[in-house]
Amino acid sequence: MDDPEALLRAQVAPGGSTPAIDPVQRLVPPRADKMEFKLFYREALPGLVAFLVWVGVPVVDAADVAQNTMIKAFVHWPTIDHPHAWIRRVASRNWAKILASPTETAVGDIPERAPLLQISDVSAWETRHDVLRALKDLPPRQRQVLAWTLDGFTPSEIAAELGMTAEAVRSSLRRARRALSLHLADGGNGQ
Repeated sequence: MDDPEALLRAQVAPGGSTPAIDPVQRLVPPRADKMEFKLFYREALPGLVAFLVWVGVPVVDAADVAQNTMIKAFVHWPTIDHPHAWIRRVASRNWAKILASPTETAVGDIPERAPLLQISDVSAWETRHDVLRALKDLPPRQRQVLAWTLDGFTPSEIAAELGMTAEAVRSSLRRARRALSLHLADGGNGQ
């Protein structure tokens, strides 16, 4: 869905009912900011989903977490200084909350989900899948730091976002890279 305002309306008024006082109007940024956000949304959403997958979130859940994060970004858009870092931080926290919450058991059929990302190049997807398998064995902090690094953030920027020292980030990154190179040298056949 390309209209962030419609997404927000769906979150505020589930089931299609329209409240007497439209709370969305109080949350929607000014028109100029809406256009800026729309461009940001289209450019950043695929990268955010990929980031979440790198961190270890299943693809279908990554799409949901990314979408919910973008809704929050839309609401807070005028106050966000560094949107790429902001959405990654918020999405990571949202996923942590989901993991910590009790699981629900479905009692009926679950409708088929449409993916936000389309896979057009099978060989590229297989390569990424192999890398994801290798990343699965890394400790969570090393995966997290590596995911931020793969998205172009420096150790200092990562440290600021994750509340770590830059040296701790570099150390985690070094360990992650060493483990991945051992995995690759072994041909991915285990350690």
